[in-house]
Amino acid sequence: MTIQQRIQTLAGAFNGRIGLSILNFQTNETINYAADEIFPTASTIKLAVLTTLMAECEVGEASLDEPIMLRRADKIGGSGILQFLSPGLTMAVRDWAFLMMNISDNLATNVLIDHVGLENVQNWLAASGYDDVHLHRKIDFAALDKDQKYLGTATPAGLTRLMTAVFRREIVSPSACDEMMRMMDKVGSDRVGRYLPLPFYGSDEPEDQKLRLAGKTGSLVGTRVQTAVVWRGHWQEAAGFVITVMTEGDAPPETWSVDAPGTLVIGRIARAMYDAIFD
Repeated sequence: MTIQQRIQTLAGAFNGRIGLSILNFQTNETINYAADEIFPTASTIKLAVLTTLMAECEVGEASLDEPIMLRRADKIGGSGILQFLSPGLTMAVRDWAFLMMNISDNLATNVLIDHVGLENVQNWLAASGYDDVHLHRKIDFAALDKDQKYLGTATPAGLTRLMTAVFRREIVSPSACDEMMRMMDKVGSDRVGRYLPLPFYGSDEPEDQKLRLAGKTGSLVGTRVQTAVVWRGHWQEAAGFVITVMTEGDAPPETWSVDAPGTLVIGRIARAMYDAIFD
């Protein structure tokens, strides 16, 4: 069975809607399954907020060092820690962005959407060739309960192109992409990284041999999403792949378990790709 057939079999067995797009660094070939169909992004759309922020910093319209104060009015539930901290806390934009990406802090996300400008995010995506990736609105769980596409939508192919551009330092500056990769380091270890031999913290394995993961996840009821890059070696000569898997409509009751079907299928597809490249 070829890797394309194996991945299509895994995707076809999922009890819900699924799409994926995977780029193999070695061959520059892609494996696609419903890759051009539109799915709800959940929190993976935060990557678009980050890239727009970095683009604004590049031209002097924003600064990662600018302070922003936490306000009581900004409180929102869901993932993150800022909702539990005291109003008046002031942090640099860089730290707000790190919390948005690394722990998917929803309060940080809404604050940064206001800071960057929602319309500016969509304008940057369209101007940069990502017209199949859309940030529609700030996070609002009452609205998301009624329509999972309320926050953002994308195709798997679009998110894979965006993640690839960040990894290959093809958008904004290389230093800005380095910073974005830092903010996404190890994000998705429970999904794309679930069945991969990722090194433990403090591992003495040589840096050029360590398997690395960076990405962004998203979750809504019955929906799991991840876009990520998995690689070994320096980014310019890396062995590995970029992967986006988007699922929705999983039938079982939502328990927010780490063993949710969407989480498991993302991990299995990533492992199949890993085996095809590294074994």
